[in-house]
Order: sequence, then structure tokens, then C-alpha cells
Amino acid sequence: MPSNLFDQITPRADVLTGVLSDAVFAASLEDVVAGRAPAAYGDAEAFFASTYPSSGLRSLLDEAIGRLGGSHPDGAPIIRLETNLGGGKTHNLIALYHAALGRLSPMRALEFMDSSRLPAQPVARVGVFVGTEAGASALSAIDGITPNTLWGQLALQLGGAAGYEVVRDDDLGRTAPGAEQVRRLLGESPCLILLDELARYLAVAQGYIVGGGTLATQTTAFLMALFEAVASHERAVVVVTTTGVTDAFGDQTTLVLDALAQLQSLVARREHVLRPSDEADLPKILARRLFETSSGEAASAVAARYAEAARSAIDRGADLPEVMGSPSFAQSVEGSWPFHPDLVDVLDKRLSTIPNFQRTRGALRLLARTVRLLWEAQPPNTELIHLHHIDLADKDTANDLSSRLDKASFEPVIRADIASQAGGDPSHAEQVDARMGTAAPYARRLATSAYLYSLIRDLPGVPSSTLIGSVLAPDDDPNVVIKALDNLEGAAWYLHTDARGYRFGTEASLVKLTQEAESQIAPSRVRQEATDILGRQFKDSALKVRRTWDSNSVPDRSDDASLVIIHWDEFGDAHGLADLHGSAPSVVTELWEKTPAGGVREFRNRLVFLLPSAAHHDSMLRTVRRHLALRSLAASPETLQALPEEKRRELSALAGASELEARIAVCNHMNLLVVPQADGLELFELDVVTQASMLPNQTDAVLHRLAAMEKTLASGDPALDPGWIRSKLGDLATRPLATQELLRVFARRPDLKLVLDTAQVRDLIVAGIRRGVWEYEDPERAGPDGWATAERTVPVRMAEETLLHPPGSAPEPEPIPVIAPPPPRPRPDNAPPGGFDGRGNAGVAVQQARQSAADAEQRAVVALSISVDVTGSQTSGELARLLAVVPEGAQGASLGYVLKIVAQLGGPAEVLELSFTGTPKQYDPLKSGVDHVLRQHEAHLEANVRATFERPLDLSGDEVERIRQRAVDVGPSSCTVSLETEVV
Repeated sequence: MPSNLFDQITPRADVLTGVLSDAVFAASLEDVVAGRAPAAYGDAEAFFASTYPSSGLRSLLDEAIGRLGGSHPDGAPIIRLETNLGGGKTHNLIALYHAALGRLSPMRALEFMDSSRLPAQPVARVGVFVGTEAGASALSAIDGITPNTLWGQLALQLGGAAGYEVVRDDDLGRTAPGAEQVRRLLGESPCLILLDELARYLAVAQGYIVGGGTLATQTTAFLMALFEAVASHERAVVVVTTTGVTDAFGDQTTLVLDALAQLQSLVARREHVLRPSDEADLPKILARRLFETSSGEAASAVAARYAEAARSAIDRGADLPEVMGSPSFAQSVEGSWPFHPDLVDVLDKRLSTIPNFQRTRGALRLLARTVRLLWEAQPPNTELIHLHHIDLADKDTANDLSSRLDKASFEPVIRADIASQAGGDPSHAEQVDARMGTAAPYARRLATSAYLYSLIRDLPGVPSSTLIGSVLAPDDDPNVVIKALDNLEGAAWYLHTDARGYRFGTEASLVKLTQEAESQIAPSRVRQEATDILGRQFKDSALKVRRTWDSNSVPDRSDDASLVIIHWDEFGDAHGLADLHGSAPSVVTELWEKTPAGGVREFRNRLVFLLPSAAHHDSMLRTVRRHLALRSLAASPETLQALPEEKRRELSALAGASELEARIAVCNHMNLLVVPQADGLELFELDVVTQASMLPNQTDAVLHRLAAMEKTLASGDPALDPGWIRSKLGDLATRPLATQELLRVFARRPDLKLVLDTAQVRDLIVAGIRRGVWEYEDPERAGPDGWATAERTVPVRMAEETLLHPPGSAPEPEPIPVIAPPPPRPRPDNAPPGGFDGRGNAGVAVQQARQSAADAEQRAVVALSISVDVTGSQTSGELARLLAVVPEGAQGASLGYVLKIVAQLGGPAEVLELSFTGTPKQYDPLKSGVDHVLRQHEAHLEANVRATFERPLDLSGDEVERIRQRAVDVGPSSCTVSLETEVV
């Protein structure tokens, strides 16, 4: 069972009520000494109740209190607390001050130190100096005396007016007293001296001239005397705090740095260095200050659940930090409970390096507000306090993490991308969450975490694995979190990604630049670009494309099979068909039923219609708009100059990808196909177009869909059953029927296939003759020689005068006398001098040429020539198909190639011209280069392959038939074929 955090731990009352002020978090030793500190620091019992006994604090109390009380005479006389700003040193000095004055009860002392070292009597003589409160010319008055120096103030605190007399002259002259004077001042009784923020005071004293030096050099001399005197005193302790040089001084002068260095070198001889708290102490310090009670078993149970969730996510392929898959992760969670380890890490190692965010004080201030808001909301399934629970929608929290850190420019970043304030527009992260509809606001969680990782200028950003790991909780689906991150990256204006990971910056991302560019593109321009893409994407192939926005005229013809594309504007405000399962819209039925002149359309089985789907219109326009925006940005010198090289490359890649995305979006909008069927028009949905399935000519996708429906009759399709076709002809089958009329029957009848290859109908006729379904008459052939029946064949041609008859219509053939064969006849007058030609796709063209030769009573083929003439992106494929029709050596052929290529390589002056005449072997070294040019560039190709046969091939024999079949299987889509025959 999940462990509900709100049942396991109780925040302190002042945290829940929100009464904590900045002063409460700002520990001031001087205020404690003066009796004006808030109860959290001034009341010893309240102070120790909310203080975590770190190892550093325990060592400090054991060392100092033991020496002061005499129970530990070997304790260090000089103790230096070293840490960065906000590291807990002032807090430890306050603890020592209370303990020295006897305010640490023996029962409470058991938790904080060796209670046997508590002194029998409070330490009566305590001197405190806080450098941040001290001026260089005068200090606060004590007993009516205003001291001028550090030694003057300590003398008044330790010995009153009498003690001051020991150093009066030195105080007035601002010259350092010697060690002997300091010994007299310390006397014999226990004495504790606390020196906090000395570096700050030295920085001020450096500007006060004393003799040939400065007050800073005199102060350093005094400290040397003080340390010497304290070291020789059995029950005296001096505790001095130091910070890192950079933290303490920043831009201070070299002389001040030297003074501090000299002081630290002196201390190092007799000092004991302590760190007030270790890294592992921070979560415990924070928890002790913010919470009252907790369940001891909760931490280990939560740690086990988080470790198991991390292992499960990694097993499912999630990219998480390596540490989350190791056994140490559970230990880390348990040690940081109730905080997530990443939250502690960001507070300790990232935010604490910002000068205005002190490590402990800043973390307490931030977390106190976070805990209060979290307990007010109590979101479900909360087991740890994560980074994302820092609520940037809260105005004070957002201010703490922007303006208060001298990062005011980040405030609009928060509002735009991460969290909106009440009444404001939703942030982009919130919009992503709304669109995704997930159980938890993952996009906002990710954005909040990424922002907190982004506040360090020298090391901004977080790897995606760390970011996802910081958000992931038990029962979360890591794939949903990853999807939310992807969506956030595509929506946020100020979120950047680079080699360092994700980061928020004040500079606009490409997302924002793109959105701004999109806002400047007129809707009319978007619609026109979408229409242009549609026109370019669907081109003529086996279907002739007719665009209604160019012309509503769709002729009523039996020869052309047409794809009629209906523009989305034809559907008014809907911009497409909303009901994908209803009947065809009126705009389609009118075109299908009526001719341009208003008459009844005859050839209805020659039309298919492509329509838009209303559901895809808006997304299509958005994609096209984005493409135009990216293309504009990529072409803008001003934009490119303002972007770093990495972003310029990213913009170029995005612009290139957007062109394909726009084409895909337009094609997916045009995804409804209306097809004539036996019962009328039927509506079909095309497959979704993807990057992998996108075709150079999307009309081919329509052809593939029609083929899958078995609606088309194209080259290579299975042959039709002549008997079934005869049954469909009805009364037409009982009387002579022109072969050309049979094609028109297919064009009229929606219950028949859409003929794309007339050779298939010729083959159907031939098959019907052989099976006795019908008989064939060619009037150009006299008498019985003009008839084809199941017993005898003649070449079949499609014409108005060639007829199909019911079986038994052919006259009986006259007996043929047995005589010697006739002498060879001369070549007929109607045989063309250059050969017999055919045009169209390769299979059709070979059959036409073959039929023409047969009609001219030719018997043998001596040569075959195939030519293509093509321009555009299809040249490479057409050339490959041309060269594949007659392989070298097939049917004893000797091949010759003639190629002419003109390709536009780049600018107007960059043109490649190539002419080649030779054999396949001579062409072979050029093949890969030619193919590369044709694939990469727009080109014009004229190519011819001529095959000369070693021995003449029988025109009606198997070898010519194999050439025809190979032309069907692999030949060009459009070519000219010429057969040269033997003169007989």
C-alpha cells in the first residue's frame, strides 16, 4: 500500500499557519545576545527542539563546553567553523552560547553532546563579536562606554568598565594590545569568545587608516595576541567562523584577502577545524526545523517503493540515472526522507551557490512555504516532497526563485511556460497537461524541476534522464512522463535543449520564434500553400488527375480513368466530410451522374473521387503554417545572425522536416475515397500516411487502395473469367458486340472493374475464344479466315469493326487442299519502314506493336527498340526499368544503348549534360554515377535500348511472349516500342 506522506509526518504549527518571517530564518547571534531574537532562536528550549544535532554541532559542544567546564582540559582552545554562507555556522554559535550559559538541560544535552561535560556553573564571561554589525569608527556602547575596536568591545563584555581600562589606550589609539594585556583581561575564570563574520569586519577596517597601516592590520595583530593568550588559558575557548574567500569577499581588495589569509595561517597553528554540518545532515536539519513528529517506519517503506519503481521503469526501457538502478538509491531516499534526494541535491549544490540564496536559511524559507501549500492541497499519491512540489504558481515562491535571486527576468519565463497565477492564462506546461489529460500534471512537474536546475549560470540544465527521474514516483507510467516531456519541449517558449540537457533561459527558443513567425502568416497564404501542396502531391499516372479548383469540368469519356480531387473549400465551413460512414456528398453525386453540359453521364465507371476529412482540416492548416514559418525563419539573414551555430543547424533541420510534415498532413486530410460499386458510390478511408509510406506521387496510393479492393484491372492482375463477364453482359451477349464496345461496357458498369490496361480486355477476349464463350470476327479478313473460334485463332484487335459473336456463329471453314507451300510473299505494302510501334506502359506497348505486326501478316522479329522520354523525379526508376526489359544475352539479343541526360544541379549555370552510345558493358562504369545524378536532381532523360536478335524470333512464339511478360513485370510506365520484322 502507498504510504501517504500527510499521515506519516506533521509540520510544525508555525509552518502550517504561515507566520514564519524572514527574520525567523535569519539566525542572528547578536540578537540572541541582546535578548531581541525571536523565540525560535532566543528561547533555548524552542531552539534546541527545532535543531538537528549534526555531527559538527556535537563536536563543537563537546570540545568547547568540555574545556570551559574543566571536564575536557585537552579540548581545543581555538575552534574554527568553516563553511560557505548559509552553512549553519551562526546556528552552531547560538547553540554554543545557550549551552555555555547553562540553558541546555541535561535531558536535552543527551541528544546534542556528552552530557557529562556540562559545566557545574554557567560560564559567566562571554564575549561576542559579529563582524556584520560592526563599523570601523565606533561600535555599540556598553556600560556607557562606546568602544572603537574589536578588543575594546570584547574587554567591555568580558570585564566591564574595569576590563576596558586594561585596553583603554589601545582602543582609543586603535592599536593592537599585546598578549600579556589580553591574559590580564581573560583572568582565571572560564571565558568564551565567539567571533562571527570577521572577514566582513576586516573588509570595513581596511578603509580606516591607523598610523602607517590600517585598522585591519591592527585587528589581525590583536587576533594573534588573543589566540596566544587563549591557548595558554586552561578554561578559555575562542570560536571563529570563516567562509570561503569568494563567498566572504567577492570583489574586495587584495589587501583584505591577504589579511584574511594571514589570520587563517595564524589560526591554523593551534586551531581545531569543524564543519557545522555535513552534506548528509541537510535533509535532517530541514526536517527537524519544519516538522514535529514523524513515523519511524515510513522512510524505509517509501524508500523500498521508490527503488522498486525505478527498477521497474529501467526494466521497461526508461532512461534513468544509473544510481536509481543501484541498491544505494533506496538508502538515498531513506536518508533524505521526507524529501526526494534530488530536491536536497538542488538546494545543497545548486541554489546554495547563488549569493542571495543561503544554503540552510534559503532552503528553510523556501520549504516552509512549500510545506504549507502542500499540506493545504494534499495531492493524492504523495509519498515524498519532490522538486515539483515547489509551487511556482505561488507569487511569493516565484519571487523567491526569480527576483530575490537577482533573476527578475525569469519571472515571465515562469508565467509563460511553467505555472500561471490565479486569473492568468494557462502556462504552456499547463496547456500540455490539459491536452494529455493524464492523472497527474506531468508537464508542469517536469517544467518546475527543469527550472530549478536552470538557475545556475555556470552549470545550467539537466539531462533528460535526471529530469525524468526527479519527477517519477511509484505508480507513474514512465512512458507517459517521457511523452509529457516531448510535448513540453514542443510547446515551451523558453525551454532549450543542448548537450547539457534541458534548461530554461530568458532568450526565446525556436518554439517561440516559430510561433511568432506563424502569427505573421496570413490565413490566405496558408490555404494557398496547402492547395499548392495538394496539386503537387497528386499527379497523373494510370489515373488522370482532375482538380475541381482548376476546373469543375470532368468529361464523360470511356478512354481516360480519372481521379477527381474535391477541394476542401467545396464543403463550406466544414472543410471536409464529417460523417465517414454516410453516403457520398452531393458535390460528388452531381459530378458522377451528370456531364459538364448537364446531361446524364454514361461512363460512370471511369471516375473515382478523393475527398477531405473534416476532422483533419485544422491540424493540416497548423502543420502547413508551421512549415511556412520555419521556411521563412531559415531564409531570414537576421534570424540566422542572431542564433548560435547549433541553433542555426537545428532550425535548418526543422525547416527541412516540416516540408515533409506538411505534405503528409495534406495527404492525411485528403483521406476519403469514393468508388463506384454495384449498388452505387461507396466511401472508403485511405491508410494513414506516414514518413515511411509517403510516395512521390500520392495518386499511386489511391491505385494501391483500389487494387486491394480488387476494383481495378491493371497490367499483371489475374485474368478475368470470360464466362462470368459473358453472364454480366446479359442481352448483349446474344448478338454481335464490337470489341471496342466491350471496353465501353466496362466504362459504364460500376459493378465491373475499372480498366487501366486495355491489353487485359484483349487477353480476356482471347481467353473467351479459346474456351468457347464467344467467337471473334475481323471483317478485314475475308471469309472464314476472319473468324477465331475455339478450334482456330487469328490475331485479335480492339476496334469498332471487330465483333464478338455467340458460339456457333462462325462459318464452316472450306477444306484446304494438300498442296505445296506457297512461295514467300513480299513484305506487305502496309508494313511501316521503321517497324511496328506501340505506346503506353511497356507491357501494353509491346503487345500493341506485336499486334500491329501480326495484323500486317508478319511472322518473325529481328529487332526490338524501346524508348523513354521523361522529365522530373521519375527518371532514375524509368531508366532502370527500361534496361531491365531485355537483359544482355536473353533470346540471343545483342544490345545497344543510346542515352541523353540533362540535369539541373543547382543554380541556373549548374547543368550536367551527358550523351552515351554503346554496349551494356561500356555503360557499366557509368551506371552508378548516372543513377546518383538522376536520384538527386531534376533531370530530362531520353533513352533507347535496341535489341538485335541473332536469329529471328517467331512473332507468336514463346520468346516474344516472354519479352512481353517481362515488359509487363518490370518495364517502364510510359514508353514507345518498335518491332522490326523479317522481310518475307
